[in-house]
Amino acid sequence: MCRLTAMPIPDDAGEVESTAPDLAGHLPSSRTPRSTPMSDARSPAPLAIAQKLDELFKPWNRSDAPGMTVGIRHQGKLIYRHGFGLASIEHAVANTPGMRMRIGSTSKHFCCLGIMLLAEDGRVDIDKPVGHYLPELGAICGRPTLLQLMHHTGGLHDPAALTLFQYGGQYPQLARGGHLQLMPLLEAVNFAPGSRFAYSNSGYHLLSVLIERLSGQEWGEFMDQRVFAPLGMSATALLRSDLDVCPNMASLHVRMPDGQWRRGIYPSDELLGSGGMISTVDDMLVWTEHLRSKQKRVGSAATWSRMLEPQTFPNGSGHCYALGLHIERHRGVKIIQHAGATLGSMHQMLIAPEHGLDIIVMCNRMDAPAPALALKALEAVLEGEGLGPEVIPPAAADHPALQGRWYSRASKTLVEITAYRAHPDRPECLALSTFNQLVGVLRRADMGLAQPDGPFSTLEIRQPPEGSIPPATIDVHICGEPECFEHLPDVPPAAESLSAELCGRYRQPGYPKEMEIALRDGKLVLDLLPLHGYGYWELQPYSREVLGCGLFHSEPQDPLPRKAMLVVQRQDDKVTGLLLSFDRLRGVPFARVQGHRE
Repeated sequence: MCRLTAMPIPDDAGEVESTAPDLAGHLPSSRTPRSTPMSDARSPAPLAIAQKLDELFKPWNRSDAPGMTVGIRHQGKLIYRHGFGLASIEHAVANTPGMRMRIGSTSKHFCCLGIMLLAEDGRVDIDKPVGHYLPELGAICGRPTLLQLMHHTGGLHDPAALTLFQYGGQYPQLARGGHLQLMPLLEAVNFAPGSRFAYSNSGYHLLSVLIERLSGQEWGEFMDQRVFAPLGMSATALLRSDLDVCPNMASLHVRMPDGQWRRGIYPSDELLGSGGMISTVDDMLVWTEHLRSKQKRVGSAATWSRMLEPQTFPNGSGHCYALGLHIERHRGVKIIQHAGATLGSMHQMLIAPEHGLDIIVMCNRMDAPAPALALKALEAVLEGEGLGPEVIPPAAADHPALQGRWYSRASKTLVEITAYRAHPDRPECLALSTFNQLVGVLRRADMGLAQPDGPFSTLEIRQPPEGSIPPATIDVHICGEPECFEHLPDVPPAAESLSAELCGRYRQPGYPKEMEIALRDGKLVLDLLPLHGYGYWELQPYSREVLGCGLFHSEPQDPLPRKAMLVVQRQDDKVTGLLLSFDRLRGVPFARVQGHRE
């Protein structure tokens, strides 16, 4: 829970000389204050760097929109500490660097550290199944080890997504304890534990519950006692619910499709180590300094060696994800990073340890690209300091035979590769989508092309097809394991041609709620049949067996893109059911309960 003890007014309060906007609606940024609780020496960034950073963040400094706070330290000097935009549109309060904001999934490596501290105490074995410590999970959800959960290789379904179907396309406010109650109801997994990578908030929630159970403390209390307080991170805490009131915290804002702003409220009363922390740029810079330091005050050398060790799959292939942290390179520079997002917030923590560079970008709006801004800030600071040339992705024109939709019958996985213009002055590159959701851009690899660090998995096409005509099949390596993907038709079947066999009601076994496929205005739709409002996908036929769940229409409006895929199941050439898959929830079965009625 967020500590509600009295907090001093931040020393940057009232620091802005004027909050009057200029003619373009921009606010003057809140400047570095006269004093600060941070201990490191101050040195303004060289003028050229400061100007680049000011220009980078200027578009977000508006008097009519939320924004962000930014803190940058380089070689022990705090060179940039500014607030941009509004902390609250409702109250016309400007963002200042002392504002608390959500850090979302950046919380995950703190959760891993909590597990490793319990391991140091001899109270937990990270190689044991989570069911050993939480026996109520049952045989299926209890199988993954703690290490697999930390690596996102546990394969668990996301129970929160199940509520999406049962509530007709809307996520209910998940009750405290509800996540653990739902887990035993899951009767399948995304994949065998340890065999693949799929980002999983569920796994981190279970790790958090385990910490609470073994420590006898709430997650936030344990982390405060063992991590935050020893480091003097007094503004850092757990905020379980966005319905809770917390002092000195920026409001969360979500921009809706019509351009209006709404409050960001994550649909859960038990956000824990998967994404529940709040902090400030000052506290996070204290943390990044500790993370880089060779003299750790929290955690043993062995713990930190494990924390920063990228994972390896049983077949020997690797992935950049360590324990709640990505270990990567950007333009030749080693970086340690993790982004975070909740409804109404974006966050990025980026560290370049070999250059002594720490960057924190905290946003109280969901549409701000914190990870991209942090990389641009890194480039501005490290230009002339060993920064390598920009790596240009391979051109789409060089790989015409690779473009199209590809489907694996073995894992029921859909991959789409399309030409995409990421930069107006460069050739189109190859965008990769999985499960009908865009995940990244294909890049050159040691063997062929790859998307090495995406949320789906390490995906490699080691022998891209040559020529201009797509072959019938290609081999795609996912986490080092080859799978045969067949090319789906360039001209898919028309919706009307599939309607007679697909239209009707479907129900998930064990649940009473039904959904319906219908033909409306010449389009197939998947209607989740809510009790009020509406919620349905437009379906995009890709073949007789595979359909994409494209645009999601709902009332109340959903601020997030929610795309998925359907696989049609048949017996004796008659439709018997569907498998619905997101990246984080794969192969959910729905049995046919009623055919199409004229």
